[in-house]
Parts: sequence; structure tokens; C-alpha cells
Amino acid sequence: MRLDQRQWRVTATLAFLVAVIGLMGVGFLSLAGRRWQVQPTFHARAQFDSIGGLEAGARVRVQGIEAGVIERIVPPSEPGKPVELILRIDRRLQHLVREDATARIVSQGFVGLKLVEIVPGLPSTPPIQESGLIRSESLPELNDLIASARKSLERVDKSVDEVEKGISQVRSIVDSVARGEGSLGKLIRDDNLANKLESLSRRGEETLTDLQENLDAIKHTWPVSRYFNERAYFDRDRILFQPSAARSSRTLLVDEAFEPGRSILTERGKQQLDEVARWFQSVSRPNSEVVIAAFADDRLKEDQTEILTQSQAEAVRNYLVRRYSIDSAGWFRGRKVAAVGFGSRKPEAGMDIDHQAQLTPRRVDVIVFTPRT
Repeated sequence: MRLDQRQWRVTATLAFLVAVIGLMGVGFLSLAGRRWQVQPTFHARAQFDSIGGLEAGARVRVQGIEAGVIERIVPPSEPGKPVELILRIDRRLQHLVREDATARIVSQGFVGLKLVEIVPGLPSTPPIQESGLIRSESLPELNDLIASARKSLERVDKSVDEVEKGISQVRSIVDSVARGEGSLGKLIRDDNLANKLESLSRRGEETLTDLQENLDAIKHTWPVSRYFNERAYFDRDRILFQPSAARSSRTLLVDEAFEPGRSILTERGKQQLDEVARWFQSVSRPNSEVVIAAFADDRLKEDQTEILTQSQAEAVRNYLVRRYSIDSAGWFRGRKVAAVGFGSRKPEAGMDIDHQAQLTPRRVDVIVFTPRT
């Protein structure tokens, strides 16, 4: 009887040890899998002027997919040289990383851990080879952006002070008239008061001009500038009129590219945009700008058509930017890609009337403007 109990205890102990070892093995494999140490991988390189606190082991994503880690950070050989990141990436995603892919250092959330985001290139280019170099893009540091915004706000505060001083002077003049100190005719003939009015008028014009400049500065400060640039609210009525630039364009029919009455791209629409992206690579230059203009007929109310066409223009912009990075003009350079919906309204400039009459009203134009030098 004692022998049977002893054998049972030994068996139970061995089973427990086997279970513990099994759990440890599963945990090890899971941890190794997250570090991309057990599945097939390949290496790629990316170089940045500054990596903003990135460390070895930080994550790598491809088109938003968890794809690998930073295996090693190679310091620059001398001052001024870039920092090189050695990336270990899941081999199953190698077909997405093309030779014209782009690497960016981004933060998860508004303020969070930093990682490397890879934007795939064109399907027509071959996949990157082992240890190939990925083109990199540096995003502005948050501290620099905050400092720029703070300077703009300080200028606005100064302008507000000037306006308040001007209002105080106006009140002083109005009070003197209300107390019966001279009639309106005397006010006009009084050189002293006339000089004050002239000075006030001049300062008012200067203050309004300064305030407009400050507001423009805020509009061009990240992240506010992204909102205005993406929707082309800068000179909206003149955005298609650039007489000093060469113009190239492609047109998509709304009925083919979108679901009826919506801004959701169809498969046919995505195929057409893939063709537009290949055309864009052949005609664009580093100093080119892109305008995506959507138009509609008058089947709906004007305010509804403006909302619909704006959403359709932004859908085209988002597809071309996220899939083909058309907002990138090279290392450390960005390109303005504006999206604007005109509704059923025809633009007043930028296209001759005869050519405009030949086009269907329900369309999206992708236009590339390249300044003539």
C-alpha cells in the first residue's frame, strides 16, 4: 500500500514538472515570436538624421501591420552622418516592402512609444532585397511644432492688445462728444482730434493686417495646417488657377469610382487610382503640387453636393497618400496634396470654358501643377 502511494506521488511530481516545462516552452516561443526570433525574417536598413529616442527592440509596422523589430542601431561614423537602423521583418510581408517604400518614425497615439512605420511602394517596383536600404522620411519633432505654435499665439496676443488700445481711444473720443465738448463739426475741425483719428485709423489698419498675418501663420502651423491643406481652404476659388505652372490631369468618373451617392471607393475605382499613381510617378517633380477636385451635378441640394464632393475628394487623396505616398517629394520633403469639393459649382478660373463643357459634371480630377522654372 505504501509502495503504491509512493509511486503515485512520483508520477504526480513528474507530471507537474512536465507541465511546468511545457508552459515555459510555450511562453518562450510566444516571446520569441513577438521578437521575430523563430519565424523566417529578412533584414532591411533605414537611415535618419535623428531617431528621437528609438531603442533596439522597438516595433516595425508595414502598412499598419505588426511586422518586426529594430534589431540593431548603428551610430554614425562621424558627426553629421545619419543613424542607421537594422530592421528584422517578417519574410511573409517582404512582398509589400518595395524598393521605393518609405520608412518613417511615428508615435503611437498623440504622445506614446515611437516605432518605425513602412509605407509600401508601387506594385510595379520589385520587392526590396536582403539588407536593402529603405528611403526614409523625418517628421517634425513635437517640441519644435509646439514652439512654432507658441510664437504664433504670442503674436496674436500682441495684436489683440493693439486692438484693445485702439478701442480705448475710440471710447475716449465718443465720451468727449457725449459730454458736449464741441459739436461734430468742431470735432472734425479740431486739428488735435483729427490727428488722433488719423493715427487711430492708421494703427487700426496696421493691427488688422498684423492680425491677418498671425492668423495665416497659425493656419500654416502643424497640426492646423494639415486640416487646411488637406481640404484646400487656402484660396479655394483660385486653387485651379496657377498660370505659372504646367498642368497635367487625369479624370475619374464618379459613377465608376464610387458607390452610388457615397464616398466609398469601388474596386474599379481603386484600380483606376492604381493607374493614376503610375501616371503620377511619370509626370510629377519634387516641386509639383497636387489638387484633387471633385464635381457633381445639381441632382442634390447645393450644400449636400458640397459635402459629398468634399468627402469624395478626400477619399481619393487618402487612398493615394496612404498607398502610394504621393505627398512625399523625397528625403525630408513633403508635397502639398489638396482635396476640394466644388459641389455643382463650376470653378471660375483654371480651365477654359470650352474644355469644361466637354467634361461630365460627375467627376474627380487629379491635377498635377509643376512650376515652370
